[in-house]
Amino acid sequence: MSFVQIDDVGTTNRRKLTPHRRLQVWERTGGRCVLCHRKIDGARERWIAEHVRALELGGLDDLDNMGPAHEACAEIKTKDDHRRGHGPNGKRSDTLVPVHPGGPCRLGGVVPGSGHYQE
Repeated sequence: MSFVQIDDVGTTNRRKLTPHRRLQVWERTGGRCVLCHRKIDGARERWIAEHVRALELGGLDDLDNMGPAHEACAEIKTKDDHRRGHGPNGKRSDTLVPVHPGGPCRLGGVVPGSGHYQE
């Protein structure tokens, strides 16, 4: 496994999530959570449009960096993103982050955004 240095790149500005854009996020994966890769029941389960690479870690606010995620999955990822993006004193810090090109990630399944989904 290799590591990449995450520099303080600042937080990317977030654009408004219109209903049309939210639908585009859903359609990118056919309604599969980009974090756990299970199908989301859009009528019964709450989901959000998740940024695969967090905005606070330099991710872009575009469709290539977004996908639907179960609310519970996104909450876990967001906490981890905040932990990686901020040091113990609450300020941003440079962090080494493991890179899993096309391989499994700690959230279960394949690296979010890789285009590979588990059945």
